[in-house]
Amino acid sequence: MVTKPGQSRGNSNVLDLPEDPRRRTKRRWIIGGSVVAAVVVILMLVLNFSPILAIKNVQVNGNTLVTDATVQKALEPLHGVPLSRVGTGRVMELLAGEPAVQDAIVQAEAPNTLHVQIVEYVPVALLIEGKKRSLVGPEGQVLAQLSAKAKPKLPTIESSKATKDPKVFAIVTRVLSELPDKLLATVDHATATSKDFVELTLNDGTLVVWGDAQDAALKNSVLQALLAAPKDKEAPIKVYDISSPQHPVAR
Repeated sequence: MVTKPGQSRGNSNVLDLPEDPRRRTKRRWIIGGSVVAAVVVILMLVLNFSPILAIKNVQVNGNTLVTDATVQKALEPLHGVPLSRVGTGRVMELLAGEPAVQDAIVQAEAPNTLHVQIVEYVPVALLIEGKKRSLVGPEGQVLAQLSAKAKPKLPTIESSKATKDPKVFAIVTRVLSELPDKLLATVDHATATSKDFVELTLNDGTLVVWGDAQDAALKNSVLQALLAAPKDKEAPIKVYDISSPQHPVAR
């Protein structure tokens, strides 16, 4: 027996009504969302735990003060770790013992290569302690030891009782770090008797009494103006005192 539209099947008084389109659409969205969620979970598991994307190769560049071997040794714990679980923070933790390293830029390359670009501090002076020579950074930190053959074009700082004080030494390197590159290149060496009294000796023997680390920008401007002023060959200037930059003295 064929049931006509609108007629109940058998002896039932219940009619088959068409499904609400909104309910059907909702069910489809729920099913689709569940599939997407499942795929996302699977991808997260693969990215975070699968050995397929584990680090096997670390490529390092940008380093000159710290050797490749040193960096590679420091980053050895990263081998076998999934790429997605390694970021700049983790790399910097492992390189915390390298004073020359200021920052790092990390990039992952599937399936198993991590690229690490090292950003190093720029040396501002050469510290001389007897036969020992070291490159130092703007905060007074020793960045690297130098061989006897290396001859960097940087101002020197002779170790003394005053410069052995970390605060005094940091002031000297800070003063040097704030000099424009062109002016820094004219400095032969720097000395200090206290954190308030820094002196710079230029390549031509001229002495610059810098004073403390305050007003660096103004002192730079004043010194450059004094150096650019016409010179009297019969009465050459031997000292520029810019410790009070508002009232500089040349003698």
